Amino acid sequence: MMKKMLSVALCLLVVCFCLLPAFGLEDCGTISVRLNSDIAGRTKNDVQALFALRSGNVTYGIRGGEPIQIADYGGTEETGRLVAGRIYTVSYTLSAADGYVLPQQLDDNNLQISCGKGVSVISRAIVSARVRTDDGSFDEIRGVRIFAKLTVDGNVFQRFIGRIHDLILKAKAWSLY
Repeated sequence: MMKKMLSVALCLLVVCFCLLPAFGLEDCGTISVRLNSDIAGRTKNDVQALFALRSGNVTYGIRGGEPIQIADYGGTEETGRLVAGRIYTVSYTLSAADGYVLPQQLDDNNLQISCGKGVSVISRAIVSARVRTDDGSFDEIRGVRIFAKLTVDGNVFQRFIGRIHDLILKAKAWSLY
């Protein structure tokens, strides 16, 4: 009888230790970010200048991926410096920091986005990514993706020239097929 009680107690102890990490994850709470528009001359590698994390419950990007993707007005990926007055479509990606878990759905209560003068949010969503681990298996990682239309700050002349340049790009990208 004593052996059975001891084995049950040991089994319960092992199960408790296996479940302990799952209880350690905390709900992400409110995610707060700022999308900046005063970024003329910056590249997509200047992540902290392009957007700032105001809460410590998220980090930049999803493991193994780029936190920012930028397309010009014609839809082509932008790899160079951002030009004042030009319009870009930007994709910002966040993931939960260690010890936190993202909410199932986003709403105004759990995602607060403050925008610079030339930024307007197009959409926001929870996304999933499959990442290969060292042992060859895959991990499912969730993240937050924010799409925004960004007009880089500039003076009136720069905005006028940027608008003309963007219209030419859009005309070049247009096709019947």
